[in-house]
Amino acid sequence: MDKKLSIVIITKDTKELLENLLDSIGKDLSLNPFIDKIIIVDNASTDGTDKVIGEKYPPILYVRNEQNRGFAAAVNRGASLAESKYILFLNSDTILVEGEVVKMLDFMEHNTNAAICGPQLVYPDMKSQRSFAAAPSLAGELLPLARFKVLGSRFKVRGSRFKVQNARENDSRFTIHDSRSLSDSPFTIHDSRFTVSQRPPTPVFTDVDSLIGAAILIRRDVLEMLDGFDERYFFFLEETDLCVRARQAGHRIVFLPAVKVIHLQGKTVRKNWIRGRMEYNISLTKFIQKHHTRSYYAMFVAVKLTKALFFVVLFPLPLFGKRMRTKYAYYLTLISWYLHGCPDNAGLRPVKDA
Repeated sequence: MDKKLSIVIITKDTKELLENLLDSIGKDLSLNPFIDKIIIVDNASTDGTDKVIGEKYPPILYVRNEQNRGFAAAVNRGASLAESKYILFLNSDTILVEGEVVKMLDFMEHNTNAAICGPQLVYPDMKSQRSFAAAPSLAGELLPLARFKVLGSRFKVRGSRFKVQNARENDSRFTIHDSRSLSDSPFTIHDSRFTVSQRPPTPVFTDVDSLIGAAILIRRDVLEMLDGFDERYFFFLEETDLCVRARQAGHRIVFLPAVKVIHLQGKTVRKNWIRGRMEYNISLTKFIQKHHTRSYYAMFVAVKLTKALFFVVLFPLPLFGKRMRTKYAYYLTLISWYLHGCPDNAGLRPVKDA
């Protein structure tokens, strides 16, 4: 069978989460025949990750950075060791659901104009998480719901064996890839002509601005064409930047809501929430500066500062519970950070590297 997939996992002091992920990969018998390499890039863990990998998972290619280089630099190092057609990037706090990643590979094989695809991220109880978003923008800061827009309104199912015709007209927009998935199809099949019911179909895939990077599948040749992830991002928005650049180059970014991957959301940054949020703002600033004009950036900062000041002034600290006091402290930190010129050392990166 064609070994068309490399899996790249980045870890930093997440030994137990990493073991759960690797065990889930090993149990996915449908995926294993396609895997060429599993590559783990360790950003200087001190929790014994290296020992566990050496003892329990010796076939895995393990690479250790002597210092925490951040997510973008680590995934680039892992990707440089991949030789397969596709690379699946996984956070260490994900768990594969058996049979799901194969659907992503199958989709990419039959949709050659898609460069990157991502699944529906779910909690362990299978409830959905946010899995895609619009690229950060001034409109998104003013109207938060704009962050979750979907590009276009057409939902399609594509493939090579079966064509589904709209009952009202001959419409080749809808196709089903394989007879094995007919029972899971959002369409109601009425007869041998494969007509569909008149109810609106559940989306099977759709184009989006950007995917949440906990689990994304990308064509290796596209990644190389884009020169990999931008290493100026230490943590957060590196996948968004990649998706934006891919779209600018004429490639499609696709969300697959029927494919599920478990994501233990936030466990890698929840230990220090304020510094994590500040790291996001550092990346956000770099993103806006990179993709927009100076005047646009100035307006963006003005909106962010106004929102932070509004929160601090409107809500007196003594009235808050613990959670709201943390949020209050975050906004004070954010205001101070902007006033001090947005330094890189306010977030998660090691002080000596900031």
